[in-house]
Amino acid sequence: MNEFEQKIKSARRGYKRKLMGIVCGGLLLVTLLSLIYFTHSLRFQITPELAAERAAVTLSEGFGMVLADTAYIVGARATLRVVANGFITEDVRVDIGARQAETETNAPLMIDLRAAPMRVTISTTPSHAQTKWRVNGGVAAAGERFVQQLPVGETVIEVEHEFYRRETLRIHAQPGKEYTEHVQLTPVSGVLRLDSEPQGATVSVGGAQRGITPLELAAVGGVHQITVALPGFETITEDISLTNRAPTIERNYRLQAPSATMRIAVSPPGGMLRVNGALTAANTTLSLPTDDAHVVQYGKPGYVAQTQTVSLSANQTTTVQFALQEESGEVLIQSTPPANILLNGNPAGRTPQTFRLPTVPHRITLQRNGYRSVQRSVTPTAETTLLVDETLVTEAAARLAQARPWLQVAGVKMKLFNPNHQRRNRFTMGAPRSETGSRANEFERAVELNKPFYISVTEITEAQFAQYQPKPTPGGNQDHPARNVTWLSAAGFCNWLSAQAGLQPAYQIVDGKWRGFDANADGYRLPSEAEWEWLARVAGRAQTARFVWGDATTIPARSGNFADESAKGHAPKYIPRYTDHFAGVAPVASFVADPNGLYDMAGNVSEWVHDRYNLQPPAPGRVEENPFGGQHESEYENEYEYDAARAAHVVKGASFRSASITSLRSSFREGLATPRDDVGFRVARYLYGKPPQ
Repeated sequence: MNEFEQKIKSARRGYKRKLMGIVCGGLLLVTLLSLIYFTHSLRFQITPELAAERAAVTLSEGFGMVLADTAYIVGARATLRVVANGFITEDVRVDIGARQAETETNAPLMIDLRAAPMRVTISTTPSHAQTKWRVNGGVAAAGERFVQQLPVGETVIEVEHEFYRRETLRIHAQPGKEYTEHVQLTPVSGVLRLDSEPQGATVSVGGAQRGITPLELAAVGGVHQITVALPGFETITEDISLTNRAPTIERNYRLQAPSATMRIAVSPPGGMLRVNGALTAANTTLSLPTDDAHVVQYGKPGYVAQTQTVSLSANQTTTVQFALQEESGEVLIQSTPPANILLNGNPAGRTPQTFRLPTVPHRITLQRNGYRSVQRSVTPTAETTLLVDETLVTEAAARLAQARPWLQVAGVKMKLFNPNHQRRNRFTMGAPRSETGSRANEFERAVELNKPFYISVTEITEAQFAQYQPKPTPGGNQDHPARNVTWLSAAGFCNWLSAQAGLQPAYQIVDGKWRGFDANADGYRLPSEAEWEWLARVAGRAQTARFVWGDATTIPARSGNFADESAKGHAPKYIPRYTDHFAGVAPVASFVADPNGLYDMAGNVSEWVHDRYNLQPPAPGRVEENPFGGQHESEYENEYEYDAARAAHVVKGASFRSASITSLRSSFREGLATPRDDVGFRVARYLYGKPPQ
C-alpha cells in the first residue's frame, strides 16, 4: 500500500471516530435529559430531634440518591430506609403521584422514629425461683432473674419474695441501652410465740433446743420446723412459714397422751359399732389416746346390745370382743274372722296364734278367701307381748269403699249403684195382668240384685259409638243417641270399652260371631233387664212406680221425648196436650234426669238390654239372683250354637214414637232381632265380676 492509500485509510478511521463520538454524545445528552425529566425531589423531616441527629437515610427500593434532607427519586415509587442509633429502623414507602395529589408541593415528608426499648437484666442474692417481679404495680414475671425490654421513660420494678423484704427499683430507660442490676434481699424479721397445754414442753427449732413453753423467739423469714416435746405426751412436729405477710406466728399446742392400739372383733357381723359415740367400722383396729377411758358399744337389731368401757396403756395393743346374744319377744296375732297367717311370706298357721320372734321387723299377712288381705310390719320387744288384732273386711266391701262414685271412659260417663245400700234390692219385675196397659209377656218375677254396678248416665251417642264403628245412623248428629245398631254391635262396643279400660271383656265375639258370655267379668256389658227395670221403677224411689216419673198417668213437663203434639202426622199416635218440642229423636240429656240422675230412661230411644227375649214363665217361688236372661247362666255361657245376630233380645223403655200407657210403663218389654231407628242402648259394668276371693 502506497502512502496515498494510507492517508485515505487513516482519514476514513478518523471520520468514523468523530461520528461515533457524536452519536455517543447525543445518546448521553438524551439520557441526561430523560433523567432530569423523570427525577423527583422529595424533602423529608425526621423526628424526634435526637433521631434526626443520628439518622442515616438511604434508598432501599427504587433509583435515585439522598443528599442531606432531600431524596432524588427516579420514577414514581421508592422506599426510604431511616436508620438511627437508639431508634427502631423504619422503611417508608413513597408514592410520588399520590403524594403530589394529597399534599402541598413544598411540604416535607414527616418521618417519626420510635425509640428502641432498653434491655433490663436484674438478679438477686439469694436467688429463688419463687421470686415475683412487678412492673408498675402489676405482676410481670416470676423466677430467679428479671429480663425484659422496657419502654423509654421511668419504670418502677418491685422485687418480692415471701421470706424477704420487698425491694423497689426506679429505672429511667434510655433508647437502645442495656441495664444490669443486682439486688441483695434482706430476710424478714419476725416473732414466734409458742405455748402448750400442759406448759413446760421443750421447744426445738430446726433441731436446736430453744427453750420451754411458753416461749417467744425472734426469727427470720422462711420455713421453720418446730418440735414440742413433753415426757408422757406425744411429740408434736410442725413446719411453720414466717413470711412478710405473717411475720408473727402464734401457736398453742394441745399435747396428747401417747396413743395405744385397740382391736375390735364383733359377732354376729352387720351391726353398728360406736367408739366414744362415733360410728366405726366393725372388726377394725384403732389408734386411741391413753389419757381417758373409752366407751365402746355394739348393737344389732334382734340382739341384746353390749357396752364396754376400756382403758388403754401407752404403746400397747388391747383386743375388745363382742358376742351378742339373740333377743326375742312374743307376738299374739288374732283376727275377726279367723284367717291364715303368712309370716315373712311363709305360711304360719291360722289365727289366733302366739309367736316368739327375734326383735327385728317382721312382715305379717292375714288372708281369708273372700276378704281383703291385711299386711302389717311389727317389731317385737323383749319387755312385753305385742298384739296384732285385725278385723278383716270382705273384698267386695273393700272395693266398694275404694270405688269412685263416678268414672268416665272414652267420653262415656258412668254412675255407681249399690243395690245393697238401696231399699228393696229384692223386688218384683214385670206387672200383674190386672195392671192397666200390661201385656202377657210381662211375667212377674222375684229378683234380687246384690252386686254393685256402674251404668252410663246417658244413652250412647253417635260420637261415642263412632270411636268403635263409624256412623250407625247416616247423617245423625253427634250428640244424638246411636240408633240402627244391632244387639251384637252394641255388645262389640262394650268389649271395645273394656279394652280401653283394661278390663276383662264380658262377651266372647270371634270374627263377628257370638261365642259366649262371662257373667263374672268386670268389663263393660249391656245392663240386664232386671238392672234396667230396678233403676227405672225402684232405685231412688219411695215405692215401686209404674212409670219413670212415678204412678201418675199424666206426664209431667220435660219428663222425656215421646210422641207429643209435635209428632202429630209423623206417628200413628200422639199424646194430647204434651209438648217436648221434638218430633223425632233429641240430643241425649235434653230433658230432666230421673231420681237417680239418669237421663232418657223414658223416651228418646228404647234401649237394648242384655237378656235374650223369651216367653217362658218363671218357676213359682224362685228368687232370681242377679239374672241375665231366661236361662241358667251356665247354659247361656256355653251355648256356642246360639246365633246372636238372629236371636231376639229384650228392648226396654219408651221412645220418641211412644204414646200409649202400655209402652210408657217401665215394665214394658219387646223382643227384637233386628236394628230399628228408635232403638239405642246404654252400657253397664260390675264394680267387680266374680265375687272376690
